[in-house]
Amino acid sequence: MGRDATLEREIKLEAPIALALPDLRPLVGGTVRLPEEQLVTRYFDTSDRRLWQQGMTLRHRTTGAEDEGVWTLKLPHPSAGRALERTEVSWPGPDHEFPGDARGILRGIVRREPLGQLTILETTRQRLVLRDDEDNELAELDDDVVFVAGGPRRGTRFRQVELEFRDENWKGRQVLHQLEKAGARVEKDTKLAKAIALPRRSAGQVVDEKSTVADVVRGSLKAGLDRLLARDWQLRLAAPDPAVEDVHQARVATRRVRSDLNTFGDILDPLWRNHLRHELKWLGAVLGDLRDLDVLSDGLSETPVPVRQRLAVQRSEAAGRLAEALASERYLNLVDRLHAGSERLPLASGVQGEAEKPAAEVLPSLVAARWRAVRREVRRAGRDPSPSQLHRIRIKSKQLRYAAEAATPVIGRAARRTASAAEHVQAVLGEHHDAVAAEAWLRDEWAHEAAAGTSATVSPAVAFEVGRLVAEARQRRRGSAKRWTGALAELRRPKRLRWLSGR
Repeated sequence: MGRDATLEREIKLEAPIALALPDLRPLVGGTVRLPEEQLVTRYFDTSDRRLWQQGMTLRHRTTGAEDEGVWTLKLPHPSAGRALERTEVSWPGPDHEFPGDARGILRGIVRREPLGQLTILETTRQRLVLRDDEDNELAELDDDVVFVAGGPRRGTRFRQVELEFRDENWKGRQVLHQLEKAGARVEKDTKLAKAIALPRRSAGQVVDEKSTVADVVRGSLKAGLDRLLARDWQLRLAAPDPAVEDVHQARVATRRVRSDLNTFGDILDPLWRNHLRHELKWLGAVLGDLRDLDVLSDGLSETPVPVRQRLAVQRSEAAGRLAEALASERYLNLVDRLHAGSERLPLASGVQGEAEKPAAEVLPSLVAARWRAVRREVRRAGRDPSPSQLHRIRIKSKQLRYAAEAATPVIGRAARRTASAAEHVQAVLGEHHDAVAAEAWLRDEWAHEAAAGTSATVSPAVAFEVGRLVAEARQRRRGSAKRWTGALAELRRPKRLRWLSGR
């Protein structure tokens, strides 16, 4: 079944039923009145509003008695100013047949929960196209009078005006000002939200200086789940070629949760915690295979065609393995377990009292344990650390950063400064690790072929370029190896760590 994806950009305005809209012709080149439409729209979600919590809506809409209708999935998109931007993916089809593609995109969000109808809206739409002096479309103004024909607010009527932009460069300020002057009011609520009185999307567990340890742990799990699900549907939508940033952020999500489970693990049921950490490690490894190739590709300058081709083949294979993982029951079980834990913490036996202690009293010692882990690795590495030892220091620095970031809403500036300094150590050693990985890949994949003369693709010119790339990677490795001690010294400054002792 085919699908059509577009970026929708619109401003929504609440309007009284009897409001007379102003004449907009003096503000634009011209207007064209389109035929009135009668729309019947059905909205769907799970019983616990999983789509809504992720900023999504799924609807089926018909525009006439003979029209079988169109399914539309609206997906969140970063929005600036008063305009609401969303990616729309649409499929033709009747309301009793969910599109298979839509199920695939939503699989990680919905998982095993059934999608049910929330409400039915019957809308009378007056449409007005706004054009410039050269007869180009600037926007469409849709004036909707909506009757709620099903759901908890059945019988409600309301009016909403939508200014949907066609020209991305047109701001529509004068038109918007005139509409507001007439009595319309800009709002962000969608028709679905108004029809069944949905609350604004939850920002997750609120953590502040008054929170308990349990609040912080629950908040970290909820944040980790949201980070993962925010990339889940994007990875599925873009398959078989997922975006570099989505792969990166999904991997970060798995690592953050694993680190938080390590930091806060003593209050959690050990079987639940260890199983979740094991499954997150599995998912992180699948994502890591793809992420490492993206980092490698980005770090190799002016890459010869045969090298780029081999990277592309390996990336395609890694993307295929990721798609298989996301489609698996194992992945759904992992997300279900994380979701359940974020709703109700699986506490270890006998720790209820510890979990209810003020986080401000407990977090310094927990984050201090992460700092001591960094310090131990540094001492073990000595004055001339190997690449593997630097990599372990990097991992421990990252765990310290994540722990300090989790503490920041409670502790404030002191924790934020520690997190920032730890992130700097992590970044410098990350550059070192990336250079080491690039050199190793080039040697494993190309250098031995060039030396043996066993590959028809390794011409003298390619061999020379591979040698140049190896030299560049080695230079980057040496440079970052010299800089990391300065970053560590900044982290070690007393003002960065004083709060860990409770002072």
